[in-house]
Amino acid sequence: MGDYYSILLRAVTTPEAGDTQWRRDVYNRARRALIKQMRSRRPPASPAEIATEQAALDTAIKRIETEMPWARGKGVRSGVAQVKPSVRPFVESFPLSGPVCIVLAVVAALGAGGYAFWSTRQPANKAATASSNMASVTAAMTTKDGDIRPGIDGGPMDAGESYVFRRQPTFYRTLQPVGTIVVDKLQHFLYLIQPKNVALRYGIGIGGQCIDLAGLRRIASMAEWPQWRPPLEMVKQKLAEPGVLAGGPGNPLGARVLDLDDNASRINGTNAPKTIGTTVAFGCFRLVNDDIVDLYRRVHVGTQVVVN
Repeated sequence: MGDYYSILLRAVTTPEAGDTQWRRDVYNRARRALIKQMRSRRPPASPAEIATEQAALDTAIKRIETEMPWARGKGVRSGVAQVKPSVRPFVESFPLSGPVCIVLAVVAALGAGGYAFWSTRQPANKAATASSNMASVTAAMTTKDGDIRPGIDGGPMDAGESYVFRRQPTFYRTLQPVGTIVVDKLQHFLYLIQPKNVALRYGIGIGGQCIDLAGLRRIASMAEWPQWRPPLEMVKQKLAEPGVLAGGPGNPLGARVLDLDDNASRINGTNAPKTIGTTVAFGCFRLVNDDIVDLYRRVHVGTQVVVN
């Protein structure tokens, strides 16, 4: 298991690390690079090994987000030198191998590139001021894990989303019948089984409510532009106002919802398309609105849902 805390810390002690979106991009690329590297090993890493490394990486991310003072608007942590990162010395300073090296290279390159950009940028014009204001607005819109606050519309999909999380047909061999939904929590994919070893694959985000969900479920009900009531914990943390939020853009359940038969879990759209491929604190299984609309028209009440 790698020392992900030390690796990530070097990448997020640059001036641009105060930008929530920038940090989230670094974390997400690190997660994807880690999975890709472990799967490309010979022999490939087992699902249990991947899950262990992912858990270690996520723990490091949570620790950084909790400890770093820029999360509280106080700048870079005292005692951490604001020196221009150099990718080569940084990589050489950690004699690591395997997936850790990949994550290291990703976050180091992002950190160095970002520092070079910001260190030469002079906020002496209106465009720079506007950009600074936009960063403040973005930070206010998002929660610590990158989720967008209720009532704010992030759009129907993420234009910058990685191709791997975009809706696409893929080869998929399974004994599940055609029409079954299969949720792969480890990879953040949802599959809709089609004939002849093909499945439609959708990228998903996973909320804390469904991290431990597993087994067989069925769709119990379906709705367009559903209303939403925030969990008590969100209200306590001042992440949402109490009461019911009407369906529409900005609603965390997005354009469609498929309620499952345990009366607690669901597959739904989202107002935060950039969280696809990540795990966030609240919610269940989310797709971008374009994808949940597509899935909605292909399934029906009673459709079998297998959660792996």
